[in-house]
Amino acid sequence: MKNSMVTLLVGLVMLVAGLYWLTTMVQVTTMWGNALRVGGVSVPTGLTLVPLIAGILWIFFNPKSMGAKILLIVGLVIIVASILMSIRFHVPRVSLFEFIMVFIGIAGGCGLIARVLFTDSKKGQPPNNQNTNNPFP
Repeated sequence: MKNSMVTLLVGLVMLVAGLYWLTTMVQVTTMWGNALRVGGVSVPTGLTLVPLIAGILWIFFNPKSMGAKILLIVGLVIIVASILMSIRFHVPRVSLFEFIMVFIGIAGGCGLIARVLFTDSKKGQPPNNQNTNNPFP
């Protein structure tokens, strides 16, 4: 029990450190403008508001209309999608050592956490391991 708690804590520390190091390396920028592309055609950001405005007008004209509510939701989804599509992630020049250390921390931490969560604490084996014909112990 004590050994598995130490393994879990070491795994959590490795995972958090690796994710922290990764998030400090990545730069996030936005490029608002011609963010939405439909079929290779760039749609200006002002046109993404048209379904939303039409949905709002339709709701004020006929509040019980299901089509107006659907158009309003579609307009909101288009705006959120265009904002998300305008986000760009950039990793500046990073040494290979830093890159490897980040992913060792993330993968190693996940592996240690998985070892604690998915092994039987009494036997040190994966739970319900009843295949006795396994040639690879």
